[in-house]
Amino acid sequence: MSNWVNKRKVSIVNLAPQPKSVATSPASSEHEFEQLFHFAFKCFRLFALTPGQMEKQKDRYIVRNTRWMMLIVLLLVLVAWVALVETFFVESRTALITGIANHIQFIMNTVALTAAWVVPQLKADELGLILDGFLIIDRELSSYNVQEVTGGKSVPFLLRYAVVLLGLVSLTIYDGFVSFVQLNSIEVWYWLSHQIPFVIYALAFLHAYVLIYWLQVRFRRLNMLVEQYYRQGHIFAPTRQTIISFATMVKLDEETPGSEELHPVGRREMSDDLQVLAIVSRTIDLGQKIEAYFGPLFLTVYTALFSVTTIQSYYCYLHLTSKGGKGLSIESLILSGGIILFNVIAIIALPYICEQVESESKLLMSYLSKLSMKHGQVAQHSSIWFPNLISSVRFSALGFFTINYNMLSGLVAGMVTYLIIFIQFNSMVPAGKDDTHLTRKQQVTEELI
Repeated sequence: MSNWVNKRKVSIVNLAPQPKSVATSPASSEHEFEQLFHFAFKCFRLFALTPGQMEKQKDRYIVRNTRWMMLIVLLLVLVAWVALVETFFVESRTALITGIANHIQFIMNTVALTAAWVVPQLKADELGLILDGFLIIDRELSSYNVQEVTGGKSVPFLLRYAVVLLGLVSLTIYDGFVSFVQLNSIEVWYWLSHQIPFVIYALAFLHAYVLIYWLQVRFRRLNMLVEQYYRQGHIFAPTRQTIISFATMVKLDEETPGSEELHPVGRREMSDDLQVLAIVSRTIDLGQKIEAYFGPLFLTVYTALFSVTTIQSYYCYLHLTSKGGKGLSIESLILSGGIILFNVIAIIALPYICEQVESESKLLMSYLSKLSMKHGQVAQHSSIWFPNLISSVRFSALGFFTINYNMLSGLVAGMVTYLIIFIQFNSMVPAGKDDTHLTRKQQVTEELI
């Protein structure tokens, strides 16, 4: 005889009392980061380093171009290139090699300035996608019991922005003092054509540094989540919910064992491993978007920094080897040293934060590899995707070179090589008697006479 039994399976997960602030913290954190991103957007827009408009529509910010901003950028770039052409017709009392070095500086600075101004206007949609990527990752990470890592707040950004801006203003004021008070032989437009590119691409590098730093914060939170999943075997949500699953009516025969498993009606749509994979995939995709957005800037600015640092080192060499007061003044020597110092900071700062992101991504790859080999915890299909989905996240300059510490060795080697070339050509080309920078050969000849 068969019996129809309406069996009910009840699964209860006890609710842990949580304060109300925990439940509302994800939304408030997301709103806080939106406001920070908007504030940073406006700070860099003062220097035409971001698109023209970022407005809120339907509870989300939209980054858009504006005709006024595009017109302003077009005029600024046009003025910069006109000033570059005009510098070739300026007469100066410098040796031939020194004059060539000056023109190289102007050309590379103008190219870097053009990229820093034009590229953001052409990639407004990409900047909006970067913001959406941050918000989606934050929303998903906030749904789990992962302690928020300090970062992405307004105080660290304001501190970095203020320090960089203060340093640039101080160096610019000192440069103006040396140019107009000590030498008093330079025109204002010529001085501005030196200063503006240096200030603009320094702030553009700061913008890239800030976004990559925010990405590093997300990688650190993601590593905390994956580590928890690896050690505990499951992920804890910040607020536990009571889950009740009901079984359907089943037929029991006499020979059917009473311990037969009943399949619940409700079933989880995604397992924990797939949820982790989704967040990992979005984080890697965000890193690739940031790399693509700043790729032209990395290529042009690093080339300019390489050229300017080499040439300023050459100027310092001329001062240290000149005699009879024909070299640079002590004030100009300090100025060249300050420019070299600021360039070195800019050269090292970006590889540092890129190395931090790469290190976090390698740690994430290690956890995912361990998860793929841990029996009984991840699904079979996840073991296929875990090793292949993640690789160390790296940033490059449009693929020409990778922004990391390995780049610095090549950069230093190239600077030394070209510095030696400048010095050799300077000793081969005789200088005029009225030149500010005399060559070693000319000085020796005068001493023998």
